[in-house]
Amino acid sequence: MRRRFLAAATAALAIVLVAAGPPIVVSGQLLAYQEGYVFFTTGDGFRVAHDIVLRDAKTGGATSIKPAPRVWARATFDASGTVTELDLSRSPLPPQGDFADVARFAIALSTPVPNPDLLKALETPAPDEPESVAATQHFSGRPVLVKFIVQVPPYTPFTSSIYISTDQSGWNAQAIPMNRVDALHYEITRRYDSGTIFRYLYDRGSLQTQEIGQNGLAHPPRQFVVTDADVLTVRDTVTGWQDSSPGAVNQPQPQIMPTPYNPAPFPNLPNCLPPPQPGGQKAPPPHCPPPPP
Repeated sequence: MRRRFLAAATAALAIVLVAAGPPIVVSGQLLAYQEGYVFFTTGDGFRVAHDIVLRDAKTGGATSIKPAPRVWARATFDASGTVTELDLSRSPLPPQGDFADVARFAIALSTPVPNPDLLKALETPAPDEPESVAATQHFSGRPVLVKFIVQVPPYTPFTSSIYISTDQSGWNAQAIPMNRVDALHYEITRRYDSGTIFRYLYDRGSLQTQEIGQNGLAHPPRQFVVTDADVLTVRDTVTGWQDSSPGAVNQPQPQIMPTPYNPAPFPNLPNCLPPPQPGGQKAPPPHCPPPPP
């Protein structure tokens, strides 16, 4: 009995010592901060305490800086792996700690929980559904944070806005506006229920500015299945836009019908053509005005 008591006391003391150990601190640049999570540009995401403390990284006092993309931060983790403090700075911070030390705290996939309703829907998939969704795959139906990160071509105008159009929005070209991260990257986070299947494309605000493939043709719709997870990250690359390409000069398209403002919508046609004749009869030679001097 005494040995059992000593063993239990030793185990409790070990837990207390571990919990009372020095906190782990790492520094890096933020990619996003929302929905109770903080993401770094290393690709790691961590849970944030509901009473997290925000400080100025230089003074240690209160700060007016808000956690946001491109802001530098020094994160303090407690024994459970939750971020309890963020020291923020608009300029780079000296490297501190190693993300390998907190890798075990990073957001991981959750244990799938079967959902009979979703499973029944997947047992008879629609003919155009992706074959990767097996009828035996189970989804919990729980809300999942899905972060989209896209890299655009270098020749994309700097003032352009990037959007995601989906089949769920009827391919509305401005359905999901994205946030700029830097000159070539945009991101947005949306919440979808596990088991959701949708198709999407990137554009610059209209159907005429949708993305194209490497072959210069229209890009086939991308497709995505929301699996059981805390957070999912989707990384895409746009190779080109429908209305522009490197070195190309965009010419306005001629109108179909002449108007007072555009009496000759097809300027490359010959100046003088014989009028069409019924029954295939040979037309008389047209009377063409002399060319201008």
